[in-house]
Amino acid sequence: MFNHDFNQINILRKAIIEVIAFFDLFEYPLTSYEIWDYLGREYSLVDILKVLVNNSVIIGSQNGFYFLLGREVIINTRQQRYNYTNYKIKKAKRFAFFLNFLPFIQVITIANSIGAHNLRKGSDIDFFIITSPGCLWLSRFYCAGLAKLLNLRPTAHNKKDKICLSFYISTEHLNLDDLKLQPSDPYFNYWISNLILLYNKKENYQQFLIANRLLIGVSKTIGQLPNFFIRVLEKLAKELQLRIMSADLRQEMNNSSGVVINDQVLKLYVGDRRQEFFDKFNSKLHEIFSKIN
Repeated sequence: MFNHDFNQINILRKAIIEVIAFFDLFEYPLTSYEIWDYLGREYSLVDILKVLVNNSVIIGSQNGFYFLLGREVIINTRQQRYNYTNYKIKKAKRFAFFLNFLPFIQVITIANSIGAHNLRKGSDIDFFIITSPGCLWLSRFYCAGLAKLLNLRPTAHNKKDKICLSFYISTEHLNLDDLKLQPSDPYFNYWISNLILLYNKKENYQQFLIANRLLIGVSKTIGQLPNFFIRVLEKLAKELQLRIMSADLRQEMNNSSGVVINDQVLKLYVGDRRQEFFDKFNSKLHEIFSKIN
């Protein structure tokens, strides 16, 4: 590629800089392999290494990591967070062990880790859960109730290592395109690819990846609608939770990108920061490319 197509070189350089700049928002330097992986492996690793080496006025490197020039400090940040994340994963697995007993819960993951093992020391542990059809509200009732009983729910004053249970979908709604910001949502794309899988029943996680074009395969319908008794319990669980739902969630309900509430999706993030990240990302790219073009 590098011998004859300079346009392809510039396209690859732009793509590499965009990946490095996005992860810089989360103080996360990348290895050449990670850059190649996040680019979808469309280019060869050798070509990516050549671009990295030939753009040292923009991209710094140290100890096998690549970052925006002058941002060497984030190497230590990544290494420190690796240990924090290991501890948090162990705690998450202990809690998920009890969630796994509920037959309605199909997939349990740790979410909001942009970059492998990149959780902050003082942060809570976000779960993303996939449930059986028609059992979304029952599953949340069980999960949130157990976390409350074990004093593991985060509060405004104490979030460190607490369990945040704010995102559920059912297997009826595996494709998440309708939850993305328009016209572009880079955070959401990286969010999906960085989920940490804890439990997976009947290959539902693979079906989730297929539905969101992160895995090649045949889409299958997994799970059946519940019987009459479960449907009655689901309705009661929904009515109860809507009745006791906090005022801020009620206010934002289905009126913001962060709070989506229906029988197939429960996304309960009042402080959805995706637009903020998108704006910072674009600002950073404008700053970089205005200097080199």
